[in-house]
Amino acid sequence: MKRFIIVCCIVVLSGLADANDFRTISYNVLAFRGYPNNESTAQLLAENAAAHPEITARELSKFKPSLITLQEAPAEPLVKRFADTLAMNYVWFPGGWKGSKNYPGGFPGAVVTPYPIVDSESRPSAGTPHPERLFTRHLGRAELDTPFGSLHVISVHFHAHERSVRLEEAAAVVALIRKLNQSAPVLLQGDLNHKPDAPEYKVWTSAGLIDIGAKHGIGETPTGSSTNPRQRIDYIWATPDFAKFSTAAQVLNMPPFTPEPGKSSAYALSDHMPVLAEFQKLGEEK
Repeated sequence: MKRFIIVCCIVVLSGLADANDFRTISYNVLAFRGYPNNESTAQLLAENAAAHPEITARELSKFKPSLITLQEAPAEPLVKRFADTLAMNYVWFPGGWKGSKNYPGGFPGAVVTPYPIVDSESRPSAGTPHPERLFTRHLGRAELDTPFGSLHVISVHFHAHERSVRLEEAAAVVALIRKLNQSAPVLLQGDLNHKPDAPEYKVWTSAGLIDIGAKHGIGETPTGSSTNPRQRIDYIWATPDFAKFSTAAQVLNMPPFTPEPGKSSAYALSDHMPVLAEFQKLGEEK
């Protein structure tokens, strides 16, 4: 099994209310570019761009996360800066597509957490390796060692344009989740590029996964774009053995994840908005 780079930092858990409480965030960060980049925002973007990994980390730290998964992550050195600002461990997953002039490096992903990352893998499967047409953005998994036991985390970014490809990707992830769930609970987080009324959504529910956002009233609340919210395409899903501990969820649809209202020069940190889910008393039966 191929292992990817894991950086160990000092584990800081003081921000958590309790050792068995858990907050997780999924965020497509647009490579820490900021959005939109236009005539009105260009000057402020230029002033802040170099510090976006640290700015994003500090803003997310206000929500005391136990886990952050990134989609459209930048190159690994910038993810390291993001994780270092949070004093957290990380694993970076290379993008399946090698990129272009506008998107150098393609669309990598990352898992960032204060907990030890005991194992990780890029493009994991339930058995047979994936065809190249699948997971051209990224697919990665990490196993965390938490105070309430092992936890499998899958971070994924689905194909943006081809539903047939997304359906194949979803079926492959379901098979992986079933395999992983034999040993520990599983969280699935990412930019799935489909809405709740799409056929892809039914793949997850038919497999018994729980949409934590739907469970706690997010409904059709958009996750993108940050300047023109229209669709919910970013999700946090959990296997039932983990979902039963969930207590809340929300889309972080406020500045700086959206532009500051009434300020023409203001921009958002990304074209997506983060999704947050909370779990309490993990490992304890209710």
